[in-house]
Amino acid sequence: MELPSVPASVTAMFTSGKLPPGMAALFTPAGELADGTYWSHVSSAVDEYLAAGAVDEKVRGVLALVQAYACLYELDDCPDPDDMDEDNDRAVELLKEAEANGVDEDETVELWWYSEDLRRRADQFRDYIAETDAYIAKYGALPQQRLDAKLEPANDLYSAGDRVAAVALFREVAEISPWDSEFSGCIDRIDAGWCRLLHDAAHVEGPEAARKIWQEARAHFRAAKFPVTTHSWQLVEMLLGTGVPDIIEVIIYQWLEAAEKAGESDVPVTEDQQRIFELALAEIEEFSDGG
Repeated sequence: MELPSVPASVTAMFTSGKLPPGMAALFTPAGELADGTYWSHVSSAVDEYLAAGAVDEKVRGVLALVQAYACLYELDDCPDPDDMDEDNDRAVELLKEAEANGVDEDETVELWWYSEDLRRRADQFRDYIAETDAYIAKYGALPQQRLDAKLEPANDLYSAGDRVAAVALFREVAEISPWDSEFSGCIDRIDAGWCRLLHDAAHVEGPEAARKIWQEARAHFRAAKFPVTTHSWQLVEMLLGTGVPDIIEVIIYQWLEAAEKAGESDVPVTEDQQRIFELALAEIEEFSDGG
């Protein structure tokens, strides 16, 4: 659930011109936060305003709503579930205070829902931390780190000329299920294993060996597309000149399709990608012409 928009009474208060200049300056005339202003600044300004003297009951209710909103806003990226709960408790008290001082429930109901959603998220986060701690206690590292511990030495071995040992490690990573294993969140590492196997086959064993690895990888990924988008250009560059323009064409098409879905019309987006794209197109066109 996303944080609801700023309650109308809060915007009205901060654009009314009836507050001290120090508080009014925190908002634009349209009721949005001014540049360089955060909700924590607004909350601090409210504290100073309240400490300065008596405040009308109706105004106090809106100010409580302001601080409740500020609390909830700051919790969105909170890294500690216990802190989330503690600050959420504070937001709840402020919402109650706002309603007790005249704020209509229509203005608080979505913030109540968001508070409950944050509570659920804190519980889920707490469970995740416990599961992560238990996993590290058992294996000594996170799943991604365990796969990196294979990929990094495999890369070093390959660079040093020990192809057999390197390929064995690449395949060990590649053949891990990206769906129903403890490494299900590591599809980028698994993908990297297949990319390195494909690169090796194309450069060492030839096009047919590369096509065999390509089919293996695509079958292994089942519902996903190989390669993952972040590896596309690097893999295309690896395969240029190895006699597999058919594979390169599929990778390019998948990347363009993903870019279109993401609403990115100007692709490739970097000079290096443009260079690779042009080389790939030339190779694909030559292949299509029977060259």
